[in-house]
Amino acid sequence: MLAVCHGQPGWHPESHLIDVFISYSRSTRSVVEPIKYKLDALGLSCFFDMHQIDGGAVFPDVIDKALRNSKVVLCCWSPEYFGGQWSMIECRDAIARGIIVPVAIKRFEQFAPPADLRQINWFDLVDWNGDDNHEEWVRTLRNLSRFVGRDLVAAIETQADAGGTDSADPLVELRATWAAFPARNNARAVERFLERVRSKSAGSGFEIEIEHHLDTLRQNAERRAERQACAEAERREREAEEEAARIRAEAARREAGAVWRDTIPGLADAALPEMVTIDPDANQAGDCTDGEIPGDLYALGRRPVSYAEIDAAIAVGADLGWPSDQGKGRGGQPVLNVSRRDASAYADWLNSRLGLTERADGYRLPTAAELAHASSTGMIEQGDGEADAPTALPEWCEDCSVGAPAQGSSIAFRLARTLARQTRERM
Repeated sequence: MLAVCHGQPGWHPESHLIDVFISYSRSTRSVVEPIKYKLDALGLSCFFDMHQIDGGAVFPDVIDKALRNSKVVLCCWSPEYFGGQWSMIECRDAIARGIIVPVAIKRFEQFAPPADLRQINWFDLVDWNGDDNHEEWVRTLRNLSRFVGRDLVAAIETQADAGGTDSADPLVELRATWAAFPARNNARAVERFLERVRSKSAGSGFEIEIEHHLDTLRQNAERRAERQACAEAERREREAEEEAARIRAEAARREAGAVWRDTIPGLADAALPEMVTIDPDANQAGDCTDGEIPGDLYALGRRPVSYAEIDAAIAVGADLGWPSDQGKGRGGQPVLNVSRRDASAYADWLNSRLGLTERADGYRLPTAAELAHASSTGMIEQGDGEADAPTALPEWCEDCSVGAPAQGSSIAFRLARTLARQTRERM
């Protein structure tokens, strides 16, 4: 889709004969601009940009008037061009009047052009980089010359013999530089270019255009900074909330009788041991079997570790072996037939996944005193391995002297964690 040529204020297409009407898809403007500036440097008037359309003008009417007053239509073909309503109207009008010079500026499939355009020869400028000696560019100029009444190829040679393409209008050079400007998104680079524009063409519409571009860059940078600041503030707020929640959870865990579970990503909550917090000063339902009372606030598994918990850990990569249930069933049944080393390995795996390795509050086997004390408080369930078995199973402890269990033995285990060190005076 096109607009009007760069001209003086109050320019109207019906009042001047236009040399070249440049027809293109607006999405390819950055590709077409270098072509326009090259033609500007040769002194041609080009209908190209919509910035000079008077307020209130009907865009299709302006295009129609410009087409009727153009000597030749340079159709810049691309995949986008063939799908454009206005570009195809312009192209077919040029064909009907016999004033078309088609060039390809982007690759397209053989059958991308509509059927009535496929037999038209076109010039390949896809790899043109502004070189005046590019074969297809020279052919394009020769064809344009037939319509504009000037030998454009000779004009280029004359400029080369004169030592360059300097124009009396410094805007030609500046616009050509801007069309190929490699750092349009770099505000510092655009600021330096704007200084150059002001030194050569102060007060021009091009200066305003570059100022607007620079303002847009700065506004975008401010918005990005605001978004980043908001994202950072949200992150900090989220982390503060998570830390506060962690502190509250830790505090809640330290309440005697609290029941809780740790969580590991990828594992259901029920796949980890359920713990109960026990105050060493809690009233006992009976006497400790070993005559000792634990000295620290601690947590103990409410039940012995189950096959379901071990199987869930193995399923996510824990190297724990596969304890046999000897046909008694797995699921929530206490794990049996494991050594103290195997039981400690499960605690070590939990610590590695929870960041508790070598920490004083990490998972471990309970001491004999903790097992006895917790049993006497009635806050833990005994594991019997059998639904109808009346007695509790023996369990591994951190400081017990029992060795590896014999084949078929029924030794279970549960885990413990120290939650707070306490200074206690023994009576």
